Amino acid sequence: MPTYTMVVVAAILLPLLTAVLVACLSTNAHQRADAYRVLARMCSTVEKVFRRRS
Repeated sequence: MPTYTMVVVAAILLPLLTAVLVACLSTNAHQRADAYRVLARMCSTVEKVFRRRS
């Protein structure tokens, strides 16, 4: 049975990995742009979380 930590890590890494793959491998410019926006939003969210903790 997966632990809570494993579930949280998987919930973060799976969309991140998908966005990175789409951003790198897609031939469709609109999909790449969307993937880069998703990556930027994820990074911004992580940054906000860590700022609140400190």
